[in-house]
Formats: sequence, C-alpha cells, structure tokens
Amino acid sequence: MRTVWRSCMTNFINLKHFTTYNLDDTLDDLLTSGKISWKIGDNQIGINTLPGHEQDVHCASGSLIWDWHNAIRDEDDNVVDVPKFAAPRQESDFTVLCTQFIGTPFEELYTELNQHYHVGRVRLMRSEPKTCLTWHLDHHPRVHYPIQTAEGCLMVIHDEVKYLPQNTWWYTNTTIKHTAFNGSSKHRIHLVATILSER
Repeated sequence: MRTVWRSCMTNFINLKHFTTYNLDDTLDDLLTSGKISWKIGDNQIGINTLPGHEQDVHCASGSLIWDWHNAIRDEDDNVVDVPKFAAPRQESDFTVLCTQFIGTPFEELYTELNQHYHVGRVRLMRSEPKTCLTWHLDHHPRVHYPIQTAEGCLMVIHDEVKYLPQNTWWYTNTTIKHTAFNGSSKHRIHLVATILSER
C-alpha cells in the first residue's frame, strides 16, 4: 500500500487489511508478571530496542538526543540538567525485538509491521486520564494501534479530530502539528510505530 497524503482528504488512514490483535490481555499478563513495567515519570515501553539491549524495554523511550534517564535532579526531584547521548541515536538503530515480547501476539504484530514498513521505534505509549500532549510534529509518520482506549480519547492532526477505536490500525500524518488528549477517567494505551519508509 502506498500512502500519498496529497490524494486523501484526511491525515488518518485506516489500515483495514492488517490483522486484528487482542493485545489487552497479553499486556496485562506482562505487567502483572513483572516482565515489563511502566517507569515512574515515563509512559513509554519499547517493543523493540537497540542490538545488545534486548532486555531493556525502556531503551526506546524518550528522546533520541537527550539522555533523560540520567538527568540530574535537585533535592526536590526537579530536573537541573539533562545530558546528551555521546552519539545521538537514530530511529533506524532500533532493530531488535525485546525478549519480553518473544512468543506473544506483540511479536506477531511486530513481524506484520515489518512486512509492510521499515520501522523505527515501536512503543507502547500510555496517557494518563485528563491529560494532553503538547502541540508538536514528528520527523516521520506513525502507525497507531489502540490497545486500551475510551470515549474522550482523541487525536488531533492539524484541524482534524479523530477517535481511534480499540484494535484498529491507523496510519497517521504526524509530520504536521498534532496532539492527543485523554479526556476519560481511564488510561489510554496505544502501540505506536515510527514509519521510516514503505516496503
């Protein structure tokens, strides 16, 4: 499938030909067993990672330039300084599935994604109830697969507002200004893949 934004009237394309995966129960099992966890202050978990970091589900989270995991904080836990990585990371560096997801439906989904696209980071992204992201843009488009969502969880790209239902695939034009907000009382969790190019 070739995605040409100029030919569509929308910044959201439903990828109906992709397989539907029920990831909710698997995610709950992985979290309950302690195989993966949300870090305090970090609402991202990597599905893939850098070679040599196969056990690290947080390697793919955050910035590719700024090392937030080693941020210097004061006695009140306020960030004082954030160092840069010695060598900035690239989306294309994230090529290995984290071992925690091997043998699960997440591996099947990751394999299917890689059949259609050259992907960068593939992450679980959680938004807290009653929160909103900044108005920003990304260097690459994203594919979203909502795992947990609710009424009031909306994505806004330019002037277009869309609710993305659970267990559906969406190619999103996040290379223009966009945001997402969770107006519900529950966590919103999407699997989000950075798309570098189509195969």
